[in-house]
Amino acid sequence: MKNRTPVSLFPFLSVLLSTMGVLSFLAVTFLLFSRADIAPEQPPVPVQVQWVGAPAHVRPLLVECRSDRIVFHPRDGAPTRGFTRASLQRELGIVRELQDTAQAQLGQMPSRTQLWLFFKAVIPHEQRLQGSFTRLMHEIEIDNLSGQNRRAQAQRYPILLIYPDGIDTYELASYLVETTTRLALGLEPMLHGWALPYSDQSS
Repeated sequence: MKNRTPVSLFPFLSVLLSTMGVLSFLAVTFLLFSRADIAPEQPPVPVQVQWVGAPAHVRPLLVECRSDRIVFHPRDGAPTRGFTRASLQRELGIVRELQDTAQAQLGQMPSRTQLWLFFKAVIPHEQRLQGSFTRLMHEIEIDNLSGQNRRAQAQRYPILLIYPDGIDTYELASYLVETTTRLALGLEPMLHGWALPYSDQSS
């Protein structure tokens, strides 16, 4: 009669239990992630934007810089206006073309004041900029200098509200404002999920 060597099941059971533990952990993890995907979105968090330290006569105009567009909030409860990233890029090309024209007329190194005066004279007659963000900022500046804002002793200036995915549109908008106007430009970082309960800042 042959002697039988005893076989221990402990190593096998240890490996089996370890495998089951890992699989259980993965199952719970996938379940949590799948529930997170279908969980309802959190409601937007309302925020207020103020130009801290600005003089009393300054009235900010808010411009949201989103991933694919900027959204301009006009005063007096008027409807918002949107400008796509593609339209801002077209404006950028036109403004740079006008800069080249200014350099051809004024010399290779025109002063900041000369460029500003050139844009103030040219933008109202540039048909390609009709209805553009550049034209809008130009009109606000003229209103500050000699229009209704001037008569009301108020000044309107844009604040760019920069969302994490809106860096590209922010760069386009800020370039257009800083190149074609002398408007003071405010900047305010924003987070995803922040809602803007905009009200006219004249009060």
